[in-house]
Amino acid sequence: MKPGLVELGGHMETVGQDVRYAVRNLGKSPGFAVIAVLTLALGIGASTAIFSVIDNVMMEPFPYPDAQRFYSVFIHDAERSQPGGRPAFIGPELLDYMEQNHVFDRAIANDQTDILYRSGEGTERFDGNFVTPGTFEFLRMPTLLGRVMVPTDYEPGAPPVFVLRYKTWVKSFGADPGIVNKTFVLNGESRTLIGIMPPRFGWGNADLWIPAKPSRAAAGKTVAGAFQQHWWMLGHLKPGVSVKEAEADFTVIAKRLAMVYPTEYPKKFTVQMDSLTNMVVGRFKTTLYIVLAAVGLLLLIGCGNVANLLLARATTREKEFAIRGAMGASRWRLIRQLLVESLLLAIGGAGVGTLLAWGGLKSLVALMPQNIIPAEAVIRMNMPVLAFTLVTSVLTALVFGLVPALKAARKDLNEPLRDSGKGISGGFRHGRLRDAVVVLEVGLSLTLLVGAGLLMRSFVALREVHLGLQPDHVLVARLPLPVDRYKTADQVAGFYRPLLQRLKALPGIVEATETSTLPPYGGIPSDIEIPGKTHAEKWNAMFQLVSEGYFPTLKIQFVDGRGFTEAEVNGARKLAIVNQAFVKKYVGNENPIGKQVRIAQLAEFEDAVKEPVFEIIGLVADVKNRGLQDPVEPEIWVPFTVTGSAFRGILVRTAKEPMTMLNAVEREIWATDHNVALTFTGTMEGYISQFSYAGPRFGFLLMMIFSSIGLVLVTLGVYSVLAYTTARRTQEIGIRLALGAKGSDVLGLVIRMGLRLVGIGVGLGLIASLALGRVIATQLWGVSAYDPWTLTCVPVLLIATGLLACWIPARRAANVDPLVALRYE
Repeated sequence: MKPGLVELGGHMETVGQDVRYAVRNLGKSPGFAVIAVLTLALGIGASTAIFSVIDNVMMEPFPYPDAQRFYSVFIHDAERSQPGGRPAFIGPELLDYMEQNHVFDRAIANDQTDILYRSGEGTERFDGNFVTPGTFEFLRMPTLLGRVMVPTDYEPGAPPVFVLRYKTWVKSFGADPGIVNKTFVLNGESRTLIGIMPPRFGWGNADLWIPAKPSRAAAGKTVAGAFQQHWWMLGHLKPGVSVKEAEADFTVIAKRLAMVYPTEYPKKFTVQMDSLTNMVVGRFKTTLYIVLAAVGLLLLIGCGNVANLLLARATTREKEFAIRGAMGASRWRLIRQLLVESLLLAIGGAGVGTLLAWGGLKSLVALMPQNIIPAEAVIRMNMPVLAFTLVTSVLTALVFGLVPALKAARKDLNEPLRDSGKGISGGFRHGRLRDAVVVLEVGLSLTLLVGAGLLMRSFVALREVHLGLQPDHVLVARLPLPVDRYKTADQVAGFYRPLLQRLKALPGIVEATETSTLPPYGGIPSDIEIPGKTHAEKWNAMFQLVSEGYFPTLKIQFVDGRGFTEAEVNGARKLAIVNQAFVKKYVGNENPIGKQVRIAQLAEFEDAVKEPVFEIIGLVADVKNRGLQDPVEPEIWVPFTVTGSAFRGILVRTAKEPMTMLNAVEREIWATDHNVALTFTGTMEGYISQFSYAGPRFGFLLMMIFSSIGLVLVTLGVYSVLAYTTARRTQEIGIRLALGAKGSDVLGLVIRMGLRLVGIGVGLGLIASLALGRVIATQLWGVSAYDPWTLTCVPVLLIATGLLACWIPARRAANVDPLVALRYE
C-alpha cells in the first residue's frame, strides 16, 4: 500500500476515535448536550426559516429563465418627493419605446382587465391580462396542457382564444383536462381555451391571458369607460448593459415622446428602471433583511451561551487534558477533540433546527402580508437552504468551539496536576473570557430589543392614526359591470339605485352606498379649476363618485354645509362636497359653501360630463385618502349618477359581523342583475389591516419573537456564568463567612459582579442600537429611530432581567454553610 494512503488511513482512524470519544463524553453529560443542542437549534432554525423566505422571494422568486435581467421603465415626476412614477404607457407610446430603445433585446407588455364568466346561479369574475405578441416566448415556459399563443392569435380577426392559469383551472374547473379546446363566454364574447399553464406560471398574477396587439390609433381602448388603456412594459436587458446605461437610453426617447404625448408627462421628469423582483417585493425587502440580521444576532447569542458552557466544561476537564498530554497527546489532538465535540453539537443543533425551520415555515408564510411576494414564488426548504444550514452549522461549531479549545490547549499542562481537587484552578483566572461572552450577549440582546421596541412603537403609532371615518362593521365589494350593457349614467344608475334600495331593506343592514374607490386608498385624479381664482401652477385633486349614503355609511363628520339628498343624486345634480385639505389649499379663509369647482377629468370620460362645474354644498373633516402614512390630499365627492364611467362598488354598514351578511348581499346583487360579479369582497377593517398593518405587524412580531428568545438566552447566560463562578468560589465564600462576613455582603458581592457585566453590555448595546437606528429608520413611521422612550425602557428591562438572573445564584451563595464550604473541593 502506498505511504500516502497509509497516512490518510491513520488520520481517518484517529478522527474516528475522536468522534467515538466525543459521543461517549457527551453521553455522560446528557443535560449539557440537550441544552447546547436546543440553544443552537433555536438560532439555526430561525436563520434557516428566514433564509428560506429570502432565497425563494428575493433570489429565485420567478421560474422564468434569466428573470434577474427583467426590468421595467417608469416616468418619475421630479417635482414629487415620493419614489416611483408612471409605469405604464398608451399604445402608440409603448410601441415607440419598444421600437426605439437599444438596451432591451426583447420586450413585452400586459394590461389588467376584469373578465366576467357566467357560472351556476351567478357570475364569476376572473383577473384577466391582455398580453402582447411574444409574451410566452419571452417567459420561456411551456404549457401543462394544450398550447400557448402563436403570432397569428394576436392578429385582428383571428379566432378569439385564451390561456388559463393552473390555480384557476383547479379552483374553478376542478382540474378537468377535458376543458381544453372548449369554448367559454367571457365578457359576452366566445373564446376557446387553448392551453393551461404549469403551477408556477402566474404572470401578472392573472387568472387567464388574452392575446392583444397594441395599436397606434389615436383613440385607444378605455378601461371602465373612463381611462385610456395603458400597457405595463417589461424588457430583458441585453448582456453587458447596465441599469444606468439603460436609463440614459430611455431618457433620450422619453424627452422626444414628451413632446408627442404632452399630457402623459410632467413638466420635469426622470426615467428610472427597476428590476421585476424589486418591483414586486418592494419595501418588504428591507424588512426581510432586518429580520435576517436579527436572527443572525440571535444565533450569535446562542453561540455565546454554548461557548460559555464549553468554557466551563473545559475548565472542569483541565486535569483530564493534563493527563492526556502527559501520556503523549499533542495540543492539536486536544484542540481537535474539543472541535469534534463542538461539531457534533452543531450538527445536532442543525438537525433539530432544520426540523424547527420546516415546522415553522408554514407559520412564517401565514404571518407574511398578502400580495407582497411574487405570485410565482414558492416558499419551501430547498437545496440552497439546506446548504445554508450546513454551512451555518459548521461556522457555528468554529465560533463556539475554537475559543474554548484554544483556551484549554494553551494552559500549562503541569499546573492542573499540581492543583488539588478536580483540577479547578480557582479564582477568576479563567473568567475573563466568560465575562466577555456575557457582555457580548447582553449587548446583542439589547440591540435586538431596541429594534423590536422601535418597530412596536411604530406599529402602535400607525394603529392610532385618525382615519376620519369609522371602518368597523363595513362590508366592501367591487362590482364589475358588463361593459356592453352599462356604459351610460342612466344604465349604471338603473342598476345601483334598485340595488341600494334592496340592500337597505335587508334586516341587519344599517346603511349602504355606491362608491368609485375604496377609502382610505385614493380616488380618481383630476385637474381642477375654481372660477374666479387664478394660479400659475396646475391645481389637482382626487374625486369620488358616491351616493347619498356614503357619508352616513362611513360616519364621516360634516364641518359645514350638508350632504346629498336622494333626489339630488337621482337627478344627477352637479353638486360637490369637499374636504378640509381642499379648502386649506385652494380656498383659504373664504367660505367654500356656494363656490364652484370644475373637475376636468369628468369631461374626458367616455361617458363625458358636459361642463363639469359643480357647486360646493358641504365641507367634511379630512379623511385619509393616500393610505395611513401620507398626508391627506384635496378631495371632492360628487353624485355617482353624473357619469356611467369608472369602476364601481358598494360599501355596506351592518349591525353585526359584516361577513355574515355577504351571502345575503350577493343574492340581492344577482337578483338585480345576475350578470354582475362580486370581487374584492371583505371588510373595510380587513383591507386596512392587509394594506397598511400587515407589513409592519410582520416585522414587529418576528422581531419581538426573536428578541424575546434572545432575552431568555441572555438571562440563562448570566445565570449560568454566575452560578458557575459562585460554585468555583465556594471555598472563598466559606472563608469570608467564617471571618464574619454577613450573608447580605455575599449577596451584594455576587449581584454587583453580575450587574457589572450587564451594565457594560447595556452600554455597548446602546452604542450598537444608535447605529441600528439609521438602518431601521426606513421601516419606522411616527417614531424616531432614536426614540427616548425605547432607549430608556429597553435598558431598564434588560437590567431588571439581569438582576433576576443574578439573584438566584447570589441567594444560594449567601446561604452557604461555612463548615460545608471549607470542606468543598
